[in-house]
Parts: sequence; C-alpha cells; structure tokens
Amino acid sequence: MNSCLLMRVTNLPHFFRFLIFVLLAWGCQPRVEPMGPHFLKDSITTDYVLKRQVDRAGQIKNLKSFTRTSFLGPKRKQSFRQSLLVQDSGSIRVDTYGLFGQAVGVLTHHEGRTTFFDPAKGRVYSGAEVESLMERMLGTQVDFHEHLRIFIGHIPRLEVLKVLGSRLNSDRTRYILQLTDILRGGRVTLQFSATTLLPLAMTRYLEGARAVYSVTWQEYAKVGKHDFPHLVTLTFPEKQETIRVKYKNPIINQGLPADTFQLPLPSSRS
Repeated sequence: MNSCLLMRVTNLPHFFRFLIFVLLAWGCQPRVEPMGPHFLKDSITTDYVLKRQVDRAGQIKNLKSFTRTSFLGPKRKQSFRQSLLVQDSGSIRVDTYGLFGQAVGVLTHHEGRTTFFDPAKGRVYSGAEVESLMERMLGTQVDFHEHLRIFIGHIPRLEVLKVLGSRLNSDRTRYILQLTDILRGGRVTLQFSATTLLPLAMTRYLEGARAVYSVTWQEYAKVGKHDFPHLVTLTFPEKQETIRVKYKNPIINQGLPADTFQLPLPSSRS
C-alpha cells in the first residue's frame, strides 16, 4: 500500500493549499509499469499470438549488422567475424573476415541463387558447388529457403502452420504452441514470452519425435522501435551441429545499396 505524508497548510493562501494538495495527490498515485497490449485484453487466442508474429515480420524490411558467428560440430569448432545484410527475408549477403580484417569470402543468396566468391582464388562458385564448399569449410550446410528467416528473429514457414494445441508452461512465463505444417507434415513446437509475445524457441519434428532442427532467440533489445534478438542459435540435433550468431550494432530498415547482392567478380568460372 502506498502512503503519503500530508503537510500542514492551514496558514497558506488557498491557492497554494490547493496546489500543494494536487502535487501531493499526484505523487501518491501508484506507479503504473508499461504493459504489452495483450495485457489489456480479457483473453488472447492462438490466432492473436500468431498474427502478432506475422505483423512483426512484416515490419523488418532489411537488416545490416556485424556478427560473431560460431560453427560447432563433431568435426570442428570455428568462429568468424562477419558482416550480415538481409533484404525482405529472401536475400542475404555474408562477408567473412580474416584475423587482420581482410575479406576471405563473400556468400550471397538472392533470387533463389546461392553463390560464393573466394578472393584468394578470384573465383565464383554457385549452386551445388557452394553446398559442397560449405560442408568442407564449415562442417555444415544451411537451407536459405527455410533458415534465412530464423536469423532475423522470424518463424520459418509460419504461413503454413496450423495450431493443434496450446498451454502455459509451469511457471506461466511462456506460451507453448503445438502446430503442424499443412503442406509438409510433421510437428512444430513454438515458445513465446507470456509478457512480450516475442518468439523464444522453436523445434521442428518429422513424423514422430525426431527433431530436424531447433532454434533459440535470446538477448532481445530495442533496435529503433523493433525488438530484435541479438543472439540466435540454430541446432541440428541428429548431426550435432550448431550455428550461433551474435549481433553487434544491428541496423534495421535503413536501406541497402542497390549492388549489395552483386559479387565483386562476374559469375563465371576460371
């Protein structure tokens, strides 16, 4: 309970008595903490939670950031300093830098085509060559068609997910949704903060209990008006491989140069 000490004002002019009363009364009001908009509703539905994710995804048009990216697996453990540029959840450019800041590789995925430029060899790789190269260099591969959204805090294939059930976790801090992919089949588990409705974790399963991959979104902080996860982890349990991206000074919706996804050399083999 809030309590206030009222001072004696009987000897003051009426105006000052009134002014002091107003100021004291204002100071006695309980402090109201900011609340998420869903707290103002009598109840929320799973449709409401998912619509919030669709609306949020539509607000981020492009992203640029420096990152520290780690690739962890049975074969190798590596960490790289990179710059990341993303446009409309469909195009990405990743520049990788060496120990002294020199460019050691440029990877792009744009208009459905994946390419890699090796500055040391002056060569551009594309298609299946890039997948083979990533496997040799990093010990893993990324499906950009599905996984790209993950790295900007969005849920892949959200538009084709159908809710099967929902619940709160035991300490009532997370909403947990069970869904199915209406086109591909299989099961998806999503976890959202009960306070902010921001996505915290996701696991995609094939038929049965076999986990294909899992995601965690952590260290949310404001970037402009957007809540953005500054640590994203993508794990492939069966292969025991993990990709972890730590963002530094991300910038959202400030535009990207027109030639962002054009590689330094023509797309030809030497």
